[in-house]
Amino acid sequence: MRTPARLSLLAAGLFLAGPVLLHTKLVKAEPGIDATVSQSPAEVRFWFSEKPEAALTSAALMKEDHSPIATVRMKETDDSLVVAGPVPVKLEPGRYMVMWKTASKDGHVVRGTYYFTFDPAAGAKP
Repeated sequence: MRTPARLSLLAAGLFLAGPVLLHTKLVKAEPGIDATVSQSPAEVRFWFSEKPEAALTSAALMKEDHSPIATVRMKETDDSLVVAGPVPVKLEPGRYMVMWKTASKDGHVVRGTYYFTFDPAAGAKP
């Protein structure tokens, strides 16, 4: 049987451990997550919830069928929560996947993927 004092200690321990269990999260990206862009992106830019280790941050562009297009070399920016890198090729219209990876100061590696579409007609006015 759990006593109220034990439950309080358990709750306090979970509360205090909460921030330790949180890791860097991708907050925003350009090209945007599930966005449609009308121009071939010149760069990939990521905003994170905490400072990423730029040396451990990378991105890869792939076609929708997962065939590789380019590796993007990410670098620090003036904003400590943002990394960016140039897209080394001009993209053809289509749907693309961005695979990203980073690590924070605690060394925990976080990775993810998202898609965007490049459609030159998306910027055309009717």
